Amino acid sequence: MLIGLALVAWRRPARAAEVARLLERLGGAFLKAGQLLATRVDVVGETLAAELGRLHDSVAPMPSRHALLAARQAFADPPPEMLAALARPPIASGSIACVYRMTWQGRDLAVKVRRPDVIRRFAADTAIVSGFARLAARVPRLARLPMTDIVGQLGEALRGQLDFAQETRYLHRLRADLADVDGVVVPEPVDELTAGGVITMTFAEGLTKEPGDPESTERGVTTLVRTVYHMLFVRGFIHVDLHQGNAYIRPGGEVVILDAGFMFPLSEMARTSFTRFFGGMIKGDGEFCARILLASARGVAEGADVAGFQREVADLVNRSSGAVAQDFELGPFAVRLFDLQRGHAVFAEPEFVFPLLCLLALEGTVRRLHPLMDFQIEAAPYVMQGLLTGALTAPGAPENMTI
Repeated sequence: MLIGLALVAWRRPARAAEVARLLERLGGAFLKAGQLLATRVDVVGETLAAELGRLHDSVAPMPSRHALLAARQAFADPPPEMLAALARPPIASGSIACVYRMTWQGRDLAVKVRRPDVIRRFAADTAIVSGFARLAARVPRLARLPMTDIVGQLGEALRGQLDFAQETRYLHRLRADLADVDGVVVPEPVDELTAGGVITMTFAEGLTKEPGDPESTERGVTTLVRTVYHMLFVRGFIHVDLHQGNAYIRPGGEVVILDAGFMFPLSEMARTSFTRFFGGMIKGDGEFCARILLASARGVAEGADVAGFQREVADLVNRSSGAVAQDFELGPFAVRLFDLQRGHAVFAEPEFVFPLLCLLALEGTVRRLHPLMDFQIEAAPYVMQGLLTGALTAPGAPENMTI
C-alpha cells in the first residue's frame, strides 16, 4: 500500500501532502513507515520526502489536557514548572510522544510525554501486520522466508518504543556506549523527573534540520556514519530510527542523537555474523560473504543448491563492493540477497533485518548530504574492532579474516 501511495505522489506531486496526512491519520506503525520513507529521497522523490519529513516531529500535537493528565498519573506531585510547560504548545510532536521545554532548578530540560492512545493503536497495527505475515508465509514464493519471525521481532521492537522505562535505560546505555566517540552528544535522562509516560532529559540547543555549510555537513554525516558503525559492529546495539527528527547535525558538524526508543540489542551471533559479512564486502570477497550467510542461517533445506547459492551471492557482493554512496543501493542489494536465500532454500536469520533497516535510513542521509562518501570503507576500522572484541570466537563462524 505504501509503495502505491508513493508512486501516486511521485507522479502527481500535489498528492504528496495528502499521502502524508493519510499516514498521519492512520498513525501507529503506518506513521512510522512514513518516517522511514522520508529518509529516502532517492526512492520517493524530493516532493514526497519533504511532506513525509513533517511526520518526524511535526505531527498534530495532543491536547494539553492529555499531557497534563500523563504527568499527574506519573508523579504524585509533579513540579509546577513541568505542569506549566505541558500547558504550552510542544516544541516537537512525533508519532509516539510530544516534547515540551521546561526550566527546572536552573536547568534547561526537555519533557517527552507519551500520547494516550498510542499503545492501543500500535497493538492494532501490529496485529494486522502479523496477520498478513501469517498469510504471506503460506504463499509458496515466500514460504521459505521467516516472515512471522521477522514481523514478530519488528513488532516487539516497535512496542519497545512505548515502554518509557526501557527507553530511559537505553538512553543511559547509549550515552555510555558513545562516550568515547568524538563529536556525538546524547541527552542525559533526569531520573527523578522520569516515570510512567514521561521522560525528562537535558535540552539540546542549536538543532536545525537545514544543512549547514557543506564542510560542516559532510563532517557531521561522517560522524553519524561512524557512530552507527560503532553501535552496530562494536556494541551490537542498533538505533533503528535515526531519521531527521532523532539525529541532528549542529553547525560545526557535531551530531546530537535525541531518542533511544527504537533500539535493538543484537545477539552476539548476529553481531558477529553481520560484522564478518560487512568485512567481506569491504574486501570484495563474495565467497567469504556467502559462507557467512550459510554459517548463520537458521537452516538449509535438504537438497538445496548450496553451490549455486554461494556462486550467486559471491557475484552479487563482488559487483556491489567498493562503490561510493551515490553508486551503491542497499535496498535493491538487500532484496536480491533475501531473494537468493529464499530461492535456494537457505533460511535467513531474522535479526539481520534490524541492521539493514538501520543502514537503509543511514544510506538515505548519506546519499542526500555526502554522496561521494565511501559508505563501505568508512566501516573498516569498526569492523576490525568488532572482530577483535569477540567476533572471531562466535560458534559456527568460518575461518578467520583480516580487513
